[in-house]
Amino acid sequence: MLLPLSTLRLLRNDPFLDDCEFLKPYWVNQTGNQLGDVIRENTSDNQISVNVAQFKPDEIKLNIDGNQLIIEGKHEEKSDEHGLIQRHFIRKYTLPQGIRAENVKSELNSDGVLSIKYEQLPKTTQIPITFVNSK
Repeated sequence: MLLPLSTLRLLRNDPFLDDCEFLKPYWVNQTGNQLGDVIRENTSDNQISVNVAQFKPDEIKLNIDGNQLIIEGKHEEKSDEHGLIQRHFIRKYTLPQGIRAENVKSELNSDGVLSIKYEQLPKTTQIPITFVNSK
């Protein structure tokens, strides 16, 4: 039986069903920091941090297409303690106007958190005027 998403959201907070784990979908009690989850998106600091702990550095791609920042993680089928698994995610962000690819920097830390920082160009740029003597 499939239940509407609104009903499932109500089930998540129903204390009567706390002892009835078999009635709840597996994801009801899961919290943040799952694969590909945004850990922090801070537009005032121009930074995005994403959980990519299940991927090796060479299995992660970071691309810019127009004003879209695209983060992709993919690894081929692997075996783990439960059998075979294959993971793949794509997360896209719309960057503010005026962001150049050369102003985007990324770091992957040992906890599997990919941090992307970008610099915005100033809205106005002063252009110096050179005086040339016309004689």
